[in-house]
Amino acid sequence: MVDNESTTKVEDEKKDGAPEAESEELLSLESLDSIIADADPEFSQALNEIGPDDPANVEIYNEGLELEYTLADEVKLWKETPGRRQKLVKIFPFLPAISFKIKMKRTAFRLSWAKWKEQAVYRIKNAGPLLLAWLKNQLKKMKAGLGAALAVFKSFSTVKKIAFMGLVVVTGLVSFVLYKMATKGLLPPEEDLFVSSMADWSQQKNQYDPKTETESFYESTRTSQNILLMKKMTVNLRRSAEAGPNPMGAFEFYVEGTASEVVVEIKDREPEMEDLFLRTIEEMTFDQLSTGEGKKLLCDKLRKEVNKVLTKGYVRRIFIKTAIIKP
Repeated sequence: MVDNESTTKVEDEKKDGAPEAESEELLSLESLDSIIADADPEFSQALNEIGPDDPANVEIYNEGLELEYTLADEVKLWKETPGRRQKLVKIFPFLPAISFKIKMKRTAFRLSWAKWKEQAVYRIKNAGPLLLAWLKNQLKKMKAGLGAALAVFKSFSTVKKIAFMGLVVVTGLVSFVLYKMATKGLLPPEEDLFVSSMADWSQQKNQYDPKTETESFYESTRTSQNILLMKKMTVNLRRSAEAGPNPMGAFEFYVEGTASEVVVEIKDREPEMEDLFLRTIEEMTFDQLSTGEGKKLLCDKLRKEVNKVLTKGYVRRIFIKTAIIKP
């Protein structure tokens, strides 16, 4: 036997006149492969196709883990190791069994992890061929299934074939009707002859809160403020329980119109409007005008009276600039 070589014995045939003897000839593996290839080419090709194990099909058996290292070896290790282990095993003799189980589980986990890692690397490196092989396998299964279905269909009688085709058509129609009912409806909705809302024709719809997201047209800073300051008015008030013998009041008012024409008309008719203000104020008592609610009531009455005599537009608000009341 020679290192890294395989040997075989070849017996030389006896030659005429030669002494009987056996000679040994050493053949290398390469020479043996060439001899096999010459004698049986198919067998040689089959040997060459034999490769390493497929990493994707490597199996690990936990049953063989205990053949090399047993529980007896673990017990012996605990008893013969000087120090803390000898003391613990005397007190707790079951510790070696627990330690042995942990070691076996840890070894099995390591082997499983190595197997999974090797399989993952193999699948990643060969993702293309594996995917192609899987697709080919699925196509073969589909072809086999279709072939079996066609074979069964061909074995049917004519009546059964017609019934089966009718069932397929009816199933398709029912599925189409259910789809239409679930989406747009079986019948199209009736169209309205008149446009009830421009929102149906708009390209975009926006929702807003009218209480918080609107801006008053008249109070906006982007519009002109049609406000007129009336002249100061001094007027006698009606007596009341809290007033003296001659209650009086001095007032200045702001008048806000909806348009500039309203302010111009009030300014042109200022004497008439002033007389109207005085007659309206005289009807109020001292007790009423001494409160905030009474002043609001006065402004509301003035607005209504002025709007009755205006010819262009109307007054939106009247509010007090100055109010001095004497009991």
